[in-house]
Amino acid sequence: MADYDNSRYTYAQVLAGTGYYMKDDKLRYSAGVKTMQTKLNTAGHKCGTPDGKFGNNSDTAVRSFQRAKGLTVDGKAGKNTLIALDKAAAGGDSGGGSGASTAAKNLKKKFGSIISSFASKYSIDEDVLGGFILTESSGSGFTDGKLLIRFENHIFLKNVSNASSTFKVENKVHYYYKNGKWNQTHTGKQASEYEAFNLAKNISEYYAYYSISMGLPQIMGFNYKVTGYDSPAAMFKDFSISEDKQMTGFCTFVAKYDNGSLLKACQSRDFTNMGKIYNGDGDTYGPKLKKNAADYAKA
Repeated sequence: MADYDNSRYTYAQVLAGTGYYMKDDKLRYSAGVKTMQTKLNTAGHKCGTPDGKFGNNSDTAVRSFQRAKGLTVDGKAGKNTLIALDKAAAGGDSGGGSGASTAAKNLKKKFGSIISSFASKYSIDEDVLGGFILTESSGSGFTDGKLLIRFENHIFLKNVSNASSTFKVENKVHYYYKNGKWNQTHTGKQASEYEAFNLAKNISEYYAYYSISMGLPQIMGFNYKVTGYDSPAAMFKDFSISEDKQMTGFCTFVAKYDNGSLLKACQSRDFTNMGKIYNGDGDTYGPKLKKNAADYAKA
C-alpha cells in the first residue's frame, strides 16, 4: 500500500529538486499534485479532472508521460519529470507528425513503446497495430478512478436463466430493475453501468464479469482467455491497475483472437479481413482500420 503524503511539498519545491509526487492510497489533497494533473492533461496524458489527489489515473498518466519522454518510468514525479512536463504543457516539445489527429498523437505518446514492442514481437507493422487500437480505443480506461465498463444485458440474459426479473432489452434499449422501477443501463454515465453490474454480481458473479466490456480497449469479459487471463474477474482486477495493463491485454488479444486468424490478417495488412474477423463487417470496418493506420503513421 502506498502511504505518501504529497501535501508536504509545493509544486515549486519539487520543480527545484526537493521531494517528489507519487501515488497515495489515502488520496490526500495536494495543491502541487493538482497543478501537475492540469499540466498532464494539457500535455495529452489524461488523468481526469484535476482534484489534487494522486490516485490510479494520475499514476497511469505520470508513467505514460515518463515513458514518452524517455525518463525513468517509476510513477514518481520529481524534478526531471516536472521540468519535462512544464515544457510539454507550454508547447515547447509538442512532438507528433504533421497532419495526425490529436487522438493518434496521444495514443503514440502514451503507449507507443508498448505498441512498438508488440508489433515487433508479432511481425505486425506498427501503424497497423496502432490504427487497430485507435479504432477500438475509448480514449480513457478509467472514470473517477474506477475501471471504465459497459454492462451488456443481452450477454448476461443469454447465460443466466433467472435474470429476466432484473434485466431486459426492449427495442434495443437495455434496462435493469432497481428501487421499484426499470432504469436504463446505458446512460452515458458509469453510475448506471456499475449499478447494473453490481446487481448482476448478486445473481451470478462469474457471468457479471463475463458480460462487461472493460477499460481503454473495451474488451468483453468473455474474451478473458485470449486476453491472457484465467477468468473474467482476473481480467477486471488486472485492468483496474493501469491503462498499461489494459493495452498489453489488448495486444495479447489481437495476437490470439480467432485462433490466430486476426494476427495473420494484421501481418498481411488485410484491413477488410481484419474487419470481417473482428467486427463481422469487413466492408464497413476495414476502411476505418485503414484510415486510422494512416493516422497513426503520421503521429
